[in-house]
Amino acid sequence: MTTRAVKSVSAFDFRADFGPQPEKVATAPARVSFTGEEIAGLIAQVRAETLAEVAKLRTESESERLAAVTAELAHALDEIAEVMRLISSTQYHATTEARLRSLIDGAAARIAGGQGDLFAETGRGPQ
Repeated sequence: MTTRAVKSVSAFDFRADFGPQPEKVATAPARVSFTGEEIAGLIAQVRAETLAEVAKLRTESESERLAAVTAELAHALDEIAEVMRLISSTQYHATTEARLRSLIDGAAARIAGGQGDLFAETGRGPQ
């Protein structure tokens, strides 16, 4: 093993890597400039994106409304089917049973046909 003699010692500026770093002095502030056409283009882009977002939110809201109304109609039709099962399981006079079936069938047809009204509010009508 060889040894070397130390001729001089210099001070070491110790700084932890996780401590605050010295601030760098900016030589010149950054400047951004746009032409009139660029600004108009940015405004048009923001407007188009905003309109698209508004349309998307309207569509989602309308979809939720239609889903709720459809679920309610399906529930009403299920209840009508239950009434029909009860009518079928009991003994009525033939005329009374026919009248009850006619009323229930008419109500179910109006409910099913009324689903076209779901779209009346949107202005599109049934398709």
